[in-house]
Amino acid sequence: MDTVTKLKAAIIEWQERDLPKLYPRRSSIQLELPHINDIIGVRRCGKTYFMFQQIEELITSGVPKSRILYLNIDDDRLQPLNGDELDRLIDTFRELYPSGDDERLYFFLDEIQNFPGWELWIKGIYDRKRNLKIIISGSNASLLSEEVANRLTGRYHTTRMYPFSFSEFVEYHTIQIDLKTLPYSEKKIEIKRLFQKYLTSGGFPEVILYPSADETILLQSYFDDIIFRDIVTRYGVRNPSLFKELAIFCISNVAKPHTYNSLRKLFSGYQTISTDAIINYLSYLEDAFLLFSVRHHDDSLRKQMNKPRKLYCIDPGMMNAVSFRFSEDIGRLFEDLVFIQLYRTGHEIYYWQDEKGLEVDFVLKSGLKSFELIQVSIDLSDPSTREREIKGLLSAMDHFGVSEGLILTRDLFDEEILAGKTIRYLPLWYWLLMEEKPGGMTLPEI
Repeated sequence: MDTVTKLKAAIIEWQERDLPKLYPRRSSIQLELPHINDIIGVRRCGKTYFMFQQIEELITSGVPKSRILYLNIDDDRLQPLNGDELDRLIDTFRELYPSGDDERLYFFLDEIQNFPGWELWIKGIYDRKRNLKIIISGSNASLLSEEVANRLTGRYHTTRMYPFSFSEFVEYHTIQIDLKTLPYSEKKIEIKRLFQKYLTSGGFPEVILYPSADETILLQSYFDDIIFRDIVTRYGVRNPSLFKELAIFCISNVAKPHTYNSLRKLFSGYQTISTDAIINYLSYLEDAFLLFSVRHHDDSLRKQMNKPRKLYCIDPGMMNAVSFRFSEDIGRLFEDLVFIQLYRTGHEIYYWQDEKGLEVDFVLKSGLKSFELIQVSIDLSDPSTREREIKGLLSAMDHFGVSEGLILTRDLFDEEILAGKTIRYLPLWYWLLMEEKPGGMTLPEI
């Protein structure tokens, strides 16, 4: 089948199909601007449906569907790619659905990274000032690698997508809450029940929209697709089984410090592997948005680079589906949720440990000298645990010159002043809702 015939089949099928039922996400795109918009995020986090959300808004605003195209580059009807599909796309579309040169077209191109040379085509379209708005998506942070970004400098705007946050998860269940009264409301019971479900199953849209007993199998299939389709095939990983074992090990040990060399030694008995290979493997996992690393904060960049890093996973459901299970998993799940929420809201994140080994889980940096400190501890009823967590936070408060710190727990609302410093205690489920409230909010009276 020739290129034009393949394209016509895909275009006509799109025009004849109805949009699926949509659950709006909080991200947004300024479709009126000329910039190329790229939507990036982990596989199956909702990028395609987010594109459909933008298309629905265009149609609602009066743009006819005949000026809109959604095309999945992974569409079987386009395979095999000959390399000329994008070059012929605009003319083929206009042949089927004629429009004036002054009428703007909107092209939504999904999983664009699977088309070789896509960036040159898009740059050419932009530079020639064709009356065409392009929105692209991809499941890899390298979608706009340094080389590509240099070619598209000033021409694009990035939107990052994630699985549903806990706040979006609550909204999906149509529960209306007032955060100021929630600590004293009967709705708190329902919110805590949902939080337990979210902690177990996570926020991938399909898991939420179509709950079933097979969610573990579904999430494991996502994991395998990320490992083999987004990474092994893309980067030509020579030892896929070793790479998968490394990924599972890292997910099973989130929030634990590691060095590249320590990981190399762990797997050296499995098969000879170099430190450079470990570095590359972890960068692939980060590019695919499966894992993220957090550095120790240090005023010296050199010391910071040499300190162990912590790894966190994109989703608690994914962790539960693929990791080895340990009794302390719940604590690491809590810490992972805190990281993902901080990451999705754009914070600059570190951890910190003093010379005595006292630690604070998250140091949030704003500017050169502005810091926030967050400690995560499920249960502070044990005196030794409480003492350790508070000492770590107080040590960090002294080091960073901060007068107030936060400890996130399972279900504690409290506040106390120690050594002239204020420590607040909030349940994680409440903090996750509070962090996404538009315009901020006043903390509840304790």
